Amino acid sequence: MINVVSDDKITEFRDLVNSNSSFVYQTYKDKNGKNLFNLVCSCMDWITVSIRHLENVPDFDKNIDTRVMQMFTLISSIDLISESITQLHRVFINPQTIPFTGEKKCFANRLFADEDDNSYFKTVRACFGAHPVNLNQSNTKRFASWPFDSHSNTAELTVHLYSSNINDEDLPLNLNRNELLEFLTTRYDYLDVIADKIESLFIEYQKNLSKQLIESKFDPLEQLYVLKAESVKRLDNDYYNGEIDDLIMIFEAEVTDPDLMPIADSYKDSLIPLIDEIKTNLQSMNIVDLENDCELRIRSDLSRELSYELGKFYSWIHGDRYDPLLHYYLERFNALTGGKFNFTNTDEINLTFLKAKLMLAE
Repeated sequence: MINVVSDDKITEFRDLVNSNSSFVYQTYKDKNGKNLFNLVCSCMDWITVSIRHLENVPDFDKNIDTRVMQMFTLISSIDLISESITQLHRVFINPQTIPFTGEKKCFANRLFADEDDNSYFKTVRACFGAHPVNLNQSNTKRFASWPFDSHSNTAELTVHLYSSNINDEDLPLNLNRNELLEFLTTRYDYLDVIADKIESLFIEYQKNLSKQLIESKFDPLEQLYVLKAESVKRLDNDYYNGEIDDLIMIFEAEVTDPDLMPIADSYKDSLIPLIDEIKTNLQSMNIVDLENDCELRIRSDLSRELSYELGKFYSWIHGDRYDPLLHYYLERFNALTGGKFNFTNTDEINLTFLKAKLMLAE
């Protein structure tokens, strides 16, 4: 078990990526013609796999061969995390740079002094399992020996790097587990830096869009058309899109029944505060739960009595397939309201939707 890391950090990072109305998804699903959100997901997945593995690895075995392969698994897990962190850095911070370039903090007494931590870790990875029989070091082809218990007080394992040149001496490469763990924690902790960058990118995104004024319309339906386009532009939130689409259906519906016209007009008037709230929230880029949607999401005794029928009815309203039981739902609506709203499958779908809302608002 490796107790220097836990999956809390990557879990919190994943929550951040999925927060703010999926800002990261909306921004990076098509970034200059590339789906970088898929890359972000891949990085998060493999970091999670690797960290959870490290949290549950067994203690190193006494058998040297088993221990060597356990060490190679440790190195491979660290490599997956390091490479994923590098890719996240390139997505969110700078696509032209690699984090920690030039740093020499994690490895002491390194065999190749000119290599920074990034390069030296790759050397260690290569020599202790990645491709030990095909190495290129010191401008010559080399091959790693069978790893053995190190004679150094600061290392667990050592390999000799044999040379293909007859007169070249073997080079001893030591492996220090604590140095590997330091390399791991510095890379894993870099998630905090990337998280801060995502937060700042979202704040900047909010500021820029909040400065772009949403057009105001006197007519509620025209305002809803404007809000529909703005909602797609401003994070394309499913909740807000759904609210706007429902409101458009309601305000597009034309009631011709004289008895229902005043009821419909009154109901539509009650929805004006919701339209205003949506506009205000989209303008300020504050995509939160709407306080005035109670008139649209009505909960009444009748809605509970018709819970099955309404569920199927709304699936038909928001779907694109005909429901052969639609006539049954409408008959149920008429039976429980004494035919007041005259539900019929010959009405336009938006009028049927409006009638259902009027029925529940009674």
